[in-house]
Amino acid sequence: MFFMKDFLFLAFFSGIAIALGFLISFYLLFVRNEQRFKLKFLGFLFMALSLRIVKSILFFSGEIPNLAVAIGYLGLSCIGPLLWLYFKYFDVETQKLAPKDLLHFIPALIGMVHIALSQNPVASFYYLYTTCGLFIYVLAAWFKFRQYGESKAVFHKWNSLLILTVGCFGGIFLFQFYTDTMYNYAMGAVVAAIMVFGLLVFLLNNPVLFPSKKKSIAVDSSLINRIKSELNTQKIYQEPSLTLDKFAKKLNHPAYLISRIIKQEYGMTFPELINYCRIQQVAAALSNGRGKNVKIEALAYEAGFNTPSTFYTAFKKFTGMNPTEFQKTPSKVQAEVLSNPNLAYLKK
Repeated sequence: MFFMKDFLFLAFFSGIAIALGFLISFYLLFVRNEQRFKLKFLGFLFMALSLRIVKSILFFSGEIPNLAVAIGYLGLSCIGPLLWLYFKYFDVETQKLAPKDLLHFIPALIGMVHIALSQNPVASFYYLYTTCGLFIYVLAAWFKFRQYGESKAVFHKWNSLLILTVGCFGGIFLFQFYTDTMYNYAMGAVVAAIMVFGLLVFLLNNPVLFPSKKKSIAVDSSLINRIKSELNTQKIYQEPSLTLDKFAKKLNHPAYLISRIIKQEYGMTFPELINYCRIQQVAAALSNGRGKNVKIEALAYEAGFNTPSTFYTAFKKFTGMNPTEFQKTPSKVQAEVLSNPNLAYLKK
């Protein structure tokens, strides 16, 4: 039997997760200023999930007005399209939604209005077939996700978790539709709330997913020019024992300041930048044919690497291939790698 104290506990627990869902939705939609286009889909997705769970809580609390059922349906019917659009535009540079994509939301509006105004019990029909349609969107999002591959481990985990969670939501909603007890219906709402909470925890524990842009620090341009001169002209990176402290002492500035400038100007840490400069030198030698007459390891030592293993690891990281493969690639590809400091690195 479903007792009032059970309801109060489940409603309180679910309410916390839902409140967090709306909070993260507001944060993604209105607070974050970078990657706004992609984050909007996530923000609205969290809102849609939360709206659907709210409807479940209101349902097992007793009498529920048609308007609340209609709003819950709006959330349910938007989950699939928002998930699909998130993955469709995940790796796309555009910041504008294609007009035809708005067609995905027409059924949501029609169903919401019909449920809210109808005097007949039509909600069950809409909820059942929309939940079944959700699995189609999940499947489409999965195939789109597989096209991207494992470009970044943390993004791969997040996107996998997102698809799995939404798929589980569909299963829970079907379970609620066919269950014959109020307690089972309520437990379905609680499990759904727990999954929303799990997504939030993952987001909070992985801030790199959607990092905030740091404000640029005001630095004397002459110091920036000195750093670039040491790297590009003096080729200080060829010193095998070079460290951030040694580099900072040479420039007569604090190490933390040099590190921040490098991060700001190059988007890398000091060790990453030094390794990139070394790799660029070796890649240039391989590109102009010098690698045919000199051993690759000799080029690596000349550039400042201490061991072949360190060199090969760094080369693979920054170019996406080993030195031999690089030599065999077309000159156009080689030139692109040499001219773009983070071409392969940013794809990791």
